[in-house]
Amino acid sequence: MSPTIQSTAPDLRGAAALLTAANIACAAIGASQGFLILWLLGPDYFGAAAVLAALAAVAANLVDVRLTDLVSKLYYDDEASGAASGAEYRTSVLRLGFGLSLLGAGLIAVVSLGLMSIAARRLTGVALTADWLWMAAGAQGVSYLGSFFIFIQRFIAPPRRMAGLQLASAVINAAAMLIFVAIDPTVGGYVLGLVASAAGIAALNAWQTVAILRQDGVALYGRRRVVAPAIDRRVVVRFLVAGNAQGYVKLLHRAADVLLVAAFCSDRATGVYKLARSIADTLLVASEAIGRVYQPRLLSLLQAEDHVEYAAVTRSITMTAAALTVAALAAEAVFLPILAPVLGVADGQELTLSVAILTLSFFFVAGLQSWIWPAFVYFGRPGRCTLWGALAVTAGQYTIGPALVFLTGQATPAWFSLGYLSYYVLAVLPLWRELRSEKPLLVWRPGALAAS
Repeated sequence: MSPTIQSTAPDLRGAAALLTAANIACAAIGASQGFLILWLLGPDYFGAAAVLAALAAVAANLVDVRLTDLVSKLYYDDEASGAASGAEYRTSVLRLGFGLSLLGAGLIAVVSLGLMSIAARRLTGVALTADWLWMAAGAQGVSYLGSFFIFIQRFIAPPRRMAGLQLASAVINAAAMLIFVAIDPTVGGYVLGLVASAAGIAALNAWQTVAILRQDGVALYGRRRVVAPAIDRRVVVRFLVAGNAQGYVKLLHRAADVLLVAAFCSDRATGVYKLARSIADTLLVASEAIGRVYQPRLLSLLQAEDHVEYAAVTRSITMTAAALTVAALAAEAVFLPILAPVLGVADGQELTLSVAILTLSFFFVAGLQSWIWPAFVYFGRPGRCTLWGALAVTAGQYTIGPALVFLTGQATPAWFSLGYLSYYVLAVLPLWRELRSEKPLLVWRPGALAAS
């Protein structure tokens, strides 16, 4: 099994466009599903279900150790490139990832149940049974395990197959949720839908991923003994520690940011910020597709020490992200002032400004972080990413917004949108500078490709 199966795709942009289209379709299915479930449950039950989902998400962030980074590092390690033992080494890597995912799924289920038992009934007036809590916790654990199979598809599956599985997973989720909620329009029906959805998606992706691996002679589980070079335990520990810390950073950055806004702003301003972030987050369908397609390519180039081609690929990624960012800003400037009254926002200028600021973060995510992060992962330095992320979320995101409120005396969502953007500026640019200093051939610069 070659680690460059996916990376030799002749049309990376076409593959990214295909997966972006699949993401958009899945988002449309998810949005329709959400409206129907809200209609079926009503606001009270829907709000209680949202509380359970939020607590489960917090538990996942607390336990998650970013196994994806560890698997990526080991899968493209030098030991994986050997003709004699490379396939066996990658088999042992995937088995390690699968075992750790099983452990993580169990821990997430336990922590989710603990958080729900402590906090859920305090955060909602809806009566919640113990059965509902442990089912919701179990669904979160199964979902985490399923995400492992979905992730490794980028290394072994062609883009069309990934897109098909993604669409099938969205349909399974929508069907399971709507069927169970229609049968039982309570929180109980909702959590049963979560269980059925998580199990169905995990089963589908596990089945397809294992089938692809078996075609390449890889047994993800079984009694067959794998004879391969030992995996460096120091690398495993280093990645797990850094990954767990990164989970806390992401918890503050993406999950608790609305709470920060609510602490300083009115309910209306908080709602505008939440709406602005939801609109800006639609661009993430493109950045997620870029990561799935380009990450294997970048890691294989690093493994082959083809730094010139790496710089060429990063140039393509950066320019594409810049073009998408400019196009999004232009569309927002035209349409948001018109749509603001329809969305229930009286001040269209405030919403447009917040969305525009948040949209700029897409360039840092898709245009820079998407190729800088794989380099630090490959070179075994996840701690640097975690360090700059922690500094960015504390000294940037959680400082700039409140400071601007204090200095201006105005609590507006734009100040906290600037704080959100500052996270990427302070987390990504220092990593770019380090990479440019230590591995200059990897960082595209105007004229660098011509000179090389």
